[in-house]
Formats: sequence, structure tokens, C-alpha cells
Amino acid sequence: MKIYLLTILCVLTLGCKGKPEGIFIEQIGSNKIHYKLITNPKNLDRPMVVVVPGSGGSYMPDKYLFGLVQSGYDVLSIAYVGKRGLPKKIEQVPLEYLKKILLVEKARFPDRKIVLLGISKGAEYVLTFASKFNLVDGIICYSPSSFVLPNHVGLKKNEIQKSSWTLNGKEIPFAELAYFSDKAGRVTYNKYITPIFDDIAKLDKSTIRVENITCNLLLLSGEDDMVWPSTRMASLIQSKINESNSTINVIHKSYKDCGHQFVWFNKEKPTYVPEYQSMNLTGIKKHKFLFGGNKEATIRAMVESKNAVITFLNNIETTHNSVFK
Repeated sequence: MKIYLLTILCVLTLGCKGKPEGIFIEQIGSNKIHYKLITNPKNLDRPMVVVVPGSGGSYMPDKYLFGLVQSGYDVLSIAYVGKRGLPKKIEQVPLEYLKKILLVEKARFPDRKIVLLGISKGAEYVLTFASKFNLVDGIICYSPSSFVLPNHVGLKKNEIQKSSWTLNGKEIPFAELAYFSDKAGRVTYNKYITPIFDDIAKLDKSTIRVENITCNLLLLSGEDDMVWPSTRMASLIQSKINESNSTINVIHKSYKDCGHQFVWFNKEKPTYVPEYQSMNLTGIKKHKFLFGGNKEATIRAMVESKNAVITFLNNIETTHNSVFK
């Protein structure tokens, strides 16, 4: 409690311009770890949500996370690429990086439960991490991958694909993908991922060992995901855990006619739906990686998935056991 109050006192001196009343942001960074705590002092006794972003790898914009804090759950927003001392791209990112952040925050707040919330590529990171370390009380995944995938987009034909993640300095086994050959313009990326399901050797090698996860999971997917088949992969995650006779609870909510990107936590109803992620791979015309889904269905999924997240967090909060105790 003393450490927390000192933290809030320091943050108060920075002011709160551009933030809702009662919310404070503590920036924590070095040449080895980069994260920030978005908090309201009223939330101290409730679980903390560690947000692990998607393929950008750097911080998710703060304004998209304020709604979680206003709902009663402080956010630890992390960056794992693109900052000083971190990899420039999602290639051979250590699982130990996330472990280090969790252990630092657990030392500061020893009685708080911690829930990982991974988005897209961040969900792949979170699931891979939790298959190796028993350090959190719950996991939420938006548009998850059931496979470990390589750094792939933008590689030339003669460049070697590398795993996105490592443990103890060794690559986590991954599925090699067909050479990325799309010209600039609109890209349906899931055509590179779907063939994994038909390759038994590749499937066995790259599938995340989710049966080793020891905490409850909430999986959220769009059935019209054009980035990768997240509904199919979330179903595979759920079935693998159930077949292992695990005692954890796995909830999978899929949304019809919804695409890859439907993260939303704010109180007001969303009005804008992103259609693609743009990447400048050629230096001239950009690649536009299509998310899929239609606007009406995606907005509905944004609202319904937010409610599912809050319900899941409420259930974690009222569960008496914690992995740290």
C-alpha cells in the first residue's frame, strides 16, 4: 500500500491532461523493459489486467484502455518490440521479458490477482507464455492463434524465417509459412495460415501446448476473420484443453460476421470500425491487411465482447484462490 501511494503521489505531479478524471498513468521504462500503469486508486484491491498488444508490438493507445480502468480494473500496458533495447520486430522475443514484468509488479502489489489480455499476435505471446509459466490468475485472448508463427511479412525469399518467441535463448518451435508474395494493396493474410491445419507434422510442431495452462481462459473471435482463422484456432485451443482433462474453465465466444479487430472497452458505443492494418513494405504503395467482417456485426461484437471481458474479470475477482498464494 505504501509503495502504491508513493506511486500515485508521483503521478499526480505529472498532471492528468487528456485523461478522464481519476485516472493516472505511470510510465515505467529502461533499456530492458517498457510498460506503463494506467490506474485509479479506487481499483487497488481488484485484479490488474496486463495488456499485450498485437502485431504492432508497441503500446496500445492509452485512450482505448481507459474504459477498463473506469470499469474497475487497472491496466498494465506493455510494449515488447520497437522501443529502446527491445527487438525491432516480432522475432525471437523472449518469454522471459513478460515474466520479468510480472514479477516486478507482483513485488509491488503482492496481493493483487493478475490477468493477461492478449490481442492477436499478443494473444499468441500470452498463450505461449502461459504454457510455460504458471504466473497469472486468468487469460483473455482476442483473435488468438493456436500456433506459434514466425516473423513472416516482408521477408525476402532468401531470408530465414525465425520464431516469434524464445525461451532460455532457444526458439519456440513454429510453423514455417509459404513465402509472402502479395503485392501492395489489399491482402487476405489467412491464406498463409490455414494450410497449417492440413500438415500433420507442421501442426504438431507449432501448436501451442495450451493443455499446460493452469488458469481460466476467455477466448474471443470473429467468424469472418481475414487475418487468420481465429474462430477455428480458438476452438482448437478449447478442445485441446478439454481433451487433456484439465480442470480449468475455457469460454469461447465467437461473433458472426465479425472480423479480426473488435477490441473495445469504453463506455460509449463505438461508431468506427477499422477495416485493415496498413503496412509500408515497398516504400511506395502500402499493403492493407484486411480484418474482415461488416460494420454492424463488428460493432455488436465490440460491445458484447467488452461485457464478456468484464464478466470474466468479475469472476476472477470473486475466486478466492490465486496462483501466487
